[in-house]
Amino acid sequence: MDRRSRTILRSILIGYVALIAASILTDSPILATAADLGFAGVAGFFAYAVYANRSSSDDRRIVLGSVAALAAAAVAQVVALLPGLAAAETVSTALFVAGFLGYFLLRRR
Repeated sequence: MDRRSRTILRSILIGYVALIAASILTDSPILATAADLGFAGVAGFFAYAVYANRSSSDDRRIVLGSVAALAAAAVAQVVALLPGLAAAETVSTALFVAGFLGYFLLRRR
């Protein structure tokens, strides 16, 4: 990952962690919703970062699987905000973990 992407990623993660902390400390439903949307943003950015920073030596199946899982996690997190679809939040978390494991596999090689 290039320096610019790492800086953006760090900024996004710091902002997301601050949003989660504020949501927990204030118990505000607005901040909780913002944290959920932040999670969708983080997952979407990770999907972009994995795809944009792939190399020719990376296994294409792992790259596409990771990107698909992370992008689907972002969508599932937004769907979870709809009334009656809170179970999608669990799906979103599972997809994010799968995508992140793919990212670690790519960086391990």
